[in-house]
Amino acid sequence: MALRLASTRLMTSVARCAPLSSKVPSILLSNSRLASRNVAVQPIMVQKCFNATLSTNSKVVAPPMVYIAGEEMTHYCMNLIIEKWVTPYFDVSGWDHFDLSCKSRDESDDKVLFDAVDAGKKVGAIFKEPTITPSAIQVQEMKLSKAFGSPNGAMRRGWNGITISRDTIHIEGIELGYKNRVLFERHAVGGEYGAGYSTVGRGTLITNFIPSDGQDPIIVDKRVLT
Repeated sequence: MALRLASTRLMTSVARCAPLSSKVPSILLSNSRLASRNVAVQPIMVQKCFNATLSTNSKVVAPPMVYIAGEEMTHYCMNLIIEKWVTPYFDVSGWDHFDLSCKSRDESDDKVLFDAVDAGKKVGAIFKEPTITPSAIQVQEMKLSKAFGSPNGAMRRGWNGITISRDTIHIEGIELGYKNRVLFERHAVGGEYGAGYSTVGRGTLITNFIPSDGQDPIIVDKRVLT
């Protein structure tokens, strides 16, 4: 049995069985404070399934993982998911937890972010809830010392890029406009977190592509800034 965590805007946990010869999959991510309940068990009649240990009369011992908690609605929902569907069946005492809420980042001067990145490098399996990148108004409302940037760039640089899996959430009684499940795979290497930034006024913004063979540049995007 391989424990695999699928990540979306609202993350869900899924357990799947696979042959013992299969390789352990990377456990992927999706951000907040999480108080997990670690329960000591005495397993008997144990069979080995990937990096998880399954006992016939106790919980599945989940493989090591870095759990990065965020805040707001997804954090609340993840607390419910962990409480109702994870800890009753899985022993997650091998998970390392990091609180990436705005308050925690502020109190640690962002040390918690870099600790989480270092832990992710070592363990190689990470689950991340959505975090808040505070606006100027939120900085005042939360009484933060400053506006911390998005942690995602630091994570992607620290982990040398990552594929982010997002799944659609279907709720009974709500029509989404499509019937089938839709999966999004973002290969988040570089992107906007590595882009330049400048404050400009009115004018025209042009994105050019310059061919390596010496041909004339090609305008990829052109827009008027008012």
